[in-house]
Amino acid sequence: MQKNKYLAMSALGFFLTGCAGMSKNQAALVGAITCGAGGAAGGAAAASNNVAGHHVNPAIGAGVGLVTGALLCGGLAYLIAQEPPPPPPPPPPPPPPPPPPPPPPKPKPAPPPPPSPPPAPKVERTIILDDVLFDFDKSTIKPEAAQILDRLVAFMNENKDKTANLSGYTDSIGTEAYNLKLSDRRWMSVRDYVVKKGVDSSRVSGQGFGETKPIADNKTAQGRSKNRRVEIKVN
Repeated sequence: MQKNKYLAMSALGFFLTGCAGMSKNQAALVGAITCGAGGAAGGAAAASNNVAGHHVNPAIGAGVGLVTGALLCGGLAYLIAQEPPPPPPPPPPPPPPPPPPPPPPKPKPAPPPPPSPPPAPKVERTIILDDVLFDFDKSTIKPEAAQILDRLVAFMNENKDKTANLSGYTDSIGTEAYNLKLSDRRWMSVRDYVVKKGVDSSRVSGQGFGETKPIADNKTAQGRSKNRRVEIKVN
């Protein structure tokens, strides 16, 4: 009998050592099964040995040993076992990736170019050549007038973009028809002179106006000499 108790206590110690890591309910269940089986075997053996000189049915001894072992070991296992520690918390999620850097600012558009300056106003020069060019009733240029026309030629050759428009006039002596033809011959004489000096003929144009548009009084000799003229407009 003492040997059976010793074996039961040894089994209990061995069992309790193996219950580490179980929950209380799991340890109680395993202890009740293990010690109940051992108690049943011990109870049956004790009944077969005629405990206290009395014959006991082995089944009754096994039942008593089963219940006793199950209650003893199950209760002790429940009291001794410790709940396993809770699992460690999951690691925190990785931090979100940093936001992408903002796109570089768009370059500012270049300022528009300043407007081009307005074209220079067209300058028109008018040269009036009166009786210094022609004698009365003549369209032939006087020799002393060459210096004046030579300056016009030099200007035209230096400024190839310039053109000259010639207007021929007469005094009021004679008929209108005759004076109109005479004024034509006079501006053409000036044109022929400058063309011979190297000015392209396409840059020189003209028209005769006869005795119209006088600039002085035709009743006086001085006035008539001023009206015998060629006006040169350079533009």
